[in-house]
Amino acid sequence: MLTKNRKPDTVHILLLEQLRDVESCLLYFESFMRAACTPETVHETLKSLAANISEAEAKADISLRKMIDSLQGHAYLPSTREDIISVATMCDKIANACEGISNHIVFQHFSFPAQFSDDLLKIVSITHDQFEVLEKSITRLFANFGEMLRDHSILDEIRSFESMVDVIEVKLSEETYSLDIELAAQMQLAKHLDSLCDISDIIENIADKMQIMLITRKA
Repeated sequence: MLTKNRKPDTVHILLLEQLRDVESCLLYFESFMRAACTPETVHETLKSLAANISEAEAKADISLRKMIDSLQGHAYLPSTREDIISVATMCDKIANACEGISNHIVFQHFSFPAQFSDDLLKIVSITHDQFEVLEKSITRLFANFGEMLRDHSILDEIRSFESMVDVIEVKLSEETYSLDIELAAQMQLAKHLDSLCDISDIIENIADKMQIMLITRKA
């Protein structure tokens, strides 16, 4: 199992490498969303930005496989290996979500209502901040497992970001169905909004998984 105090090992280093690649997806996604929320942006620009996300997502996939392969050389308990793989694959879903959202927006030639721009970009910014806290919590889990057992309030911080996103999501959902557009267009907008907010939900689910890891290993 994870020890109470340890220096970074190969698995930890490769997991952090994967997280950096996932964060690259988020950064490219932020650029994409800023462009998508700017009416003057041409479609070719969005296609190029979406391609950057896809390249970063592919790199994150490679990092994930490298990390999983590295587990073969470590004396972790099978349950610990399973938990590490679970956390890593859940992190990979963040990169997948960034790619999926951007591709669907490009394929559909979709445009967000101008009045939604500030709130949409706020969701993206909050989600990035939330991910940075997740990175810190994973490092703490590996570097000082005992400290995380005693105090895992950092996981509550991750959940607080998700609550902030929820508030904005509810506001935008109400505004979506009050727009003077066809129901199909309202549902299309609601789907993109839901997908965008799902990224924060994924991060919260990872925090929940980490708390379960701590509880099941607490002596």
